[in-house]
Amino acid sequence: MNGSFFNLYPCPPMHRLNIKADIGELSQLRKAVESLQSMETKVDCIVSNAGVLLNERKETSEGNEITYAVHLLGGSYLLPTLLYPQLQAAGSGARVVFVTSGGMYRKKFPSWPVAINDQSTEIKGEKIKYDGVDSYCYAKRAQVLLAERWAKERSDVTWVTGHPGWAGTDAVDDAFGDTKKYLEPLRSTWEGAEGLSWLMSTDVKNLQNGEFYLDRKVQKKHIAGPFMTEGSYTKNTEEDVDDMLENLKKACGL
Repeated sequence: MNGSFFNLYPCPPMHRLNIKADIGELSQLRKAVESLQSMETKVDCIVSNAGVLLNERKETSEGNEITYAVHLLGGSYLLPTLLYPQLQAAGSGARVVFVTSGGMYRKKFPSWPVAINDQSTEIKGEKIKYDGVDSYCYAKRAQVLLAERWAKERSDVTWVTGHPGWAGTDAVDDAFGDTKKYLEPLRSTWEGAEGLSWLMSTDVKNLQNGEFYLDRKVQKKHIAGPFMTEGSYTKNTEEDVDDMLENLKKACGL
C-alpha cells in the first residue's frame, strides 16, 4: 500500500539491491533494515520520500494513522534511527534527505494527540476530527524539525529537508482531483526530482546541515508573517520538539 524501496549502488562492482517494505508498518521496516544490515556495513544516503495524502482516515495494521506512520514515524524517525550506525560508518559525506513539502508552511507541529489523530482523545469534549491535508502538513513540519534537531545532536551526519515543488504526480491526482487545476502550473516529475537528486549527490560541503532546500537553494522555513516574513504562527519551541521526539521514541518502542 505504501511501498518503498531501499536502493543501494555500491561500487565496485556496480549493482542494485532492492529490499521492499511498507514504511508505515514498523515490523516490516525493522525486518527490511535487518536484512540490509546483514549485507551492508555502510549507508551513504537515505532519502525519506515515502508518503501519502488521504481524504479519509485509515490506519496501518499496527493501529497508526497512515499519514503519520509513513511520513514521520517509520520513514523519517525509525528508519534513519535504526540505520544511524551505518550512516556513521559511511563517513563525513553521509546524509539523510527528508522529502518535505511547501504544505509545512501552513502549520506548526501540534500537540501529540492532534499530530497522530488519536481517536481516543477528546479536546473540549469532542473527538479530534480528521483532516487529511492537516495531517500531511503536520508530518511535513515534523520532518523540518527533525532535520534541525538532528543536525545538532547527530552532527556527524548531514540532515536536510528538500521540497520538490508542486509536481504532477499520481498522488496529487488522487488527493486533489479536479481541484488540482488550482495548483497549476505543475512541475514535471523530473523538475521535481532534480533538486532532490542534487541533495543526494553533491559534495557535502555544499550543504548546510539542518536546512530546508528547494531547487538547490536554502529556503525560509516560515512565511507566516506580513508580506511573507517569518512571523511566529508556524514556529515550535525547543520543548515542543523535545516532546515530539520523546513520543516518537515511545511509539517505536525504543
